[in-house]
Amino acid sequence: MGKILEIKNVVVGNEEIKILRDISFEVEEREIISIVGESGCGKSITLRTIIKLLPQNLNILSGKIFFEGLEITKLKEKEMQNIRGKKIGMIFQEPSSFLNPLFTIGNQIEEGINEKVEKDKKKERVIKILEEMGLSYNVYYQYPHQLSGGMQQRAMIAMALINNPVLLLADEPTTALDVTTAFGIISLLKNLILIHNLSIIFVTHDISLAKYLSDRIFVMYAGIIVEKGPSIEVYNSPLHPYTQKLINCLPEKYNKGEKIKTIEGEVPSFKNLPLGCPFSPRCEIKNKICEKRIPPEIKIGNRIVRCFKYGNFMES
Repeated sequence: MGKILEIKNVVVGNEEIKILRDISFEVEEREIISIVGESGCGKSITLRTIIKLLPQNLNILSGKIFFEGLEITKLKEKEMQNIRGKKIGMIFQEPSSFLNPLFTIGNQIEEGINEKVEKDKKKERVIKILEEMGLSYNVYYQYPHQLSGGMQQRAMIAMALINNPVLLLADEPTTALDVTTAFGIISLLKNLILIHNLSIIFVTHDISLAKYLSDRIFVMYAGIIVEKGPSIEVYNSPLHPYTQKLINCLPEKYNKGEKIKTIEGEVPSFKNLPLGCPFSPRCEIKNKICEKRIPPEIKIGNRIVRCFKYGNFMES
């Protein structure tokens, strides 16, 4: 398999703050990767950086992004419109916020078709993809308020896939859904890899969900990827103290009646980041060097970790 996406040393921010710092990773064809971390770690900004839909006060300050071998960091907005929505699709957390209540689902999906197609052909195409999403023919004629949250999310996925993209960006698409409905969405995403020959970047705060869905997990904290590697390895033998604490918070790790642990402290504000490792204020094994500089990437087997615990860096 070849690379569909390659991100090299990307920094995103402005003169006052840096949101993403030295972000590097690759996505292979027909691969699902998950970006995991607490709220405020930069996960959603990572997705928006890929499609160059950043807030007005943020810019890509340095680094490069290659999509299908093309450096898209150099493209102008008009050129990006030939990629965004066509070759790269995106689904969001709250489908009700992105579906227009005044138009039917069929009308909204049809509007997203970029090529010139006859009306009847458009309808056929939309109904076919709705059926792939597990939705009935009638959904074509229904309005968003007539659908459940799970059905709305399936309609949003249909909208993201109507132009047959090769990369799908999923920004916590199961957050507002109950467990059963969320599992259905996750199963659907896994099937879409085969049906549409897709690669998926899935953003979530749930590392257990990421293990089930993805081939690889990237753990993000305060705008830095602190650990990345095969999902099962990251979940079963986490290297970074932050990854370890995320897993220790999972309810399935406890017996009935046991108190679930939490991670003490908060994710730092991007306006007030620690000088060294961003996790050092919450880390129980930190050393002096951890408060002085950000750890480099250290390769351990199939894994990459940013922690001074590994290598010959520790100071007393």
